[in-house]
Amino acid sequence: MSRSSAPSQRESSAPVGAGAMAYGNAIAQAGGNEIECLARQAEDAAVYVALYDSPAYDLKVPPLEVSRLSVHLTPAVATGALDGDRLVTYRAPRHSVYLTPAHAPSQWSKDRPSRHVNIYFKSAALDGEALAQGHLDEAAAACINAALVRVLPGIRDIADGLAAELRAPNPLSAEAVDCLARLMLVRVARAQLRLQKASSPITPVMLKRIQDYVRANLTGQILVGQLAAVAGMSVNRFADAYTTQTGQSPHQFVLTQRLELAASLLARTRMPLAEIAVACGFSSQQHLTNTMRAKAGTTPARYRSDASGQRLVAG
Repeated sequence: MSRSSAPSQRESSAPVGAGAMAYGNAIAQAGGNEIECLARQAEDAAVYVALYDSPAYDLKVPPLEVSRLSVHLTPAVATGALDGDRLVTYRAPRHSVYLTPAHAPSQWSKDRPSRHVNIYFKSAALDGEALAQGHLDEAAAACINAALVRVLPGIRDIADGLAAELRAPNPLSAEAVDCLARLMLVRVARAQLRLQKASSPITPVMLKRIQDYVRANLTGQILVGQLAAVAGMSVNRFADAYTTQTGQSPHQFVLTQRLELAASLLARTRMPLAEIAVACGFSSQQHLTNTMRAKAGTTPARYRSDASGQRLVAG
């Protein structure tokens, strides 16, 4: 484990260290001060944490190779935005957070002194199912940052614990900070999922209605416009909301349902392949074959052969 109180002394070979150094240089130019920084002693460290004091400032932060979660330790009135976005003034309470994705420059101004903690992290800080369910990327930033005016659940105690370890470090502080920072990222990722679900215009009842419509109409053509009409939304708004909420586009869902029906008919009936293709809404047997090969790595004939151990019923 390693720690340093000056950006110039920090190990910068790893991206998280280099990101912390770039931010530390920017805030130093604005008159701020890095109090302490801590990270695991590893070339591939995924998390780096630093504590800052700053006066009122105008701050421009260059794009960093890693993402950055900023946690306010004092109430702040801040005006800023990520690159290309409209400047917004926030009355950010203590313990509120702001996420800056990797490779996104930002600019900020504050009208009074403040203190904050930055958690610099690579995607490896969340792995496996956590990464799949709570990836803190550009889309997550838009959701999390819109909530800057309030404190996300489960953040206060972790933020205070991080600040305490950074203000008075001891031989075990770097380990504690790494664990607390990762827990903070998990809590923010969970909050992002809740915020995303709460803000989605597609309700569970509406989602079931859409899915039932698709399953009842697989024989024919199903357009996104038809599904949007079922939802009572514009095509673009529906497509974006559906993809965000379910993780797949409407077209992908329809295609998945067609393939699942085809697989069921192949395994359970003796229907000719051409008839199955038509029954599932494919334009031809070849269309079904090409799609099944591309999406499932097999063909209708091979799939039926592999399922031959099951009892077939007359189609």
